[in-house]
Amino acid sequence: MGTFFGIEIGRRGIMVQQRALETTGHNIANAGTKGYSRQEVVLATTPPYSFPGMGAGQQGTGVKAQEVRRIREEFLDFQYRNEVKTLGRWQVRQNILEKLEAIFNEPSDEGMGAVLGRFFDAWQNVARYPESEGARSALRQEGITLAEAFRHMADQISDLKADINSSIGVKVNEINSVARQVRDLNAQIVKAEAGNMAANDLRDRRDLLLDQLSEVVPIQVEEDRFGAVSIVVRDHTLLSGHKVNALSVDVASGKVTWPDGAEYQIGSRPYGTLEGLLEAVHVDEANPGLIQSYEERLDTLAATIIEQVNDLHKQGVGLTGSTNVLFFKEGNTAGSFQINEDLFKDLNLIAAAVKPEDYDTNPSCPPLGDGSNALLIAQLRHETLVNGTTTFNDYYNGLVAELGVQGQEAERNVDNQTILTSEIDNRRLAVSGVSLDEEAVNMIRFQQAYNASARLITVVDEMLEVLINRTGLVGR
Repeated sequence: MGTFFGIEIGRRGIMVQQRALETTGHNIANAGTKGYSRQEVVLATTPPYSFPGMGAGQQGTGVKAQEVRRIREEFLDFQYRNEVKTLGRWQVRQNILEKLEAIFNEPSDEGMGAVLGRFFDAWQNVARYPESEGARSALRQEGITLAEAFRHMADQISDLKADINSSIGVKVNEINSVARQVRDLNAQIVKAEAGNMAANDLRDRRDLLLDQLSEVVPIQVEEDRFGAVSIVVRDHTLLSGHKVNALSVDVASGKVTWPDGAEYQIGSRPYGTLEGLLEAVHVDEANPGLIQSYEERLDTLAATIIEQVNDLHKQGVGLTGSTNVLFFKEGNTAGSFQINEDLFKDLNLIAAAVKPEDYDTNPSCPPLGDGSNALLIAQLRHETLVNGTTTFNDYYNGLVAELGVQGQEAERNVDNQTILTSEIDNRRLAVSGVSLDEEAVNMIRFQQAYNASARLITVVDEMLEVLINRTGLVGR
């Protein structure tokens, strides 16, 4: 070991402490950067020098920066991604249910329940005053209002489905974009770490992208020995090596497919915002989509009202003796609900009276004051006609009640999942987040160590100055 080795030890100390100070500064600068994981310099002693001879031992040679380590807990990342995918699904479901509640608008004086009640009240009024043009006009208007309410609700549901299909397209593009960004980061990380350099900042960016992707779809992430990750979504590989298996979507139908032509399957338990959207419009005979189920039930109610009112109305007689007249146009969906156009031309066609027994042999006008057929139609509201088990109002109220229960369930799950996800994220921040107080302490510690190493060099320099310039001058 040479005389000048003390200077080398001081130099190594200065270089290492400078590296540690720079890392501390990097942490402080990124204290507010989303997804950033704090870093620390791992110090290690350099190989010691062994003195020749017995019992001389070893002499330390200083310090080195072994690595700049990223403080990150992979298990917490796994937990966060596992919970955020559930949160994404419930957030989408809550949003869709809130829109459905706005469409049905219950309880309200302008909701379908109130409109349906006024329609049968109008028939009751015609039963009292069958010759009254005012009562007949009011009935026709209530019929128009009922038909418009069904059509408007059907149009709103159709628009909601179109919006969801458009959102599915946005989410598919987001998935493909994130997968391509992760692929590019994989290449950069592999290249950097092939030279035995930790790509900490690149890994932070990749982990942030994986967090974002896990909110959209359920993912499984595996990292190979070179530092590149592959991503599996359900039963297909989204990213492997340099290949991205990009999803495609038919915006008109909302159908999402893989490159091999297989349809994206959401499974028995949906996860992520994409699957939450697909769940809402997914049509399956055994398990129709969320919106599809309400649309079908609204169509069932509309078709039953049209059929039952028309059946009785055709059997009745109008003021001029007309019979076999439809009150509503024939149809079996809410979107096709319309009043018979003939009633716009002649209110006398409204069949308020029961057809006389001798009508076929002696067709004539009904007796004055006969509103018995209108009464029969008014009484339809009390009969169990929908699916043979429930009344119109009870069926509709049951539909609205179920919507409310599902909305409350979604709201409760969103609240619970938000708390759980936030708690896990806070635990991640406790491990990976930057504490400015801690970094300030480290900065002072590294500064003092830097100053001490510099002082060591000064001391060695002074010793060498004595050795070189003063040794041998004593006594001259």
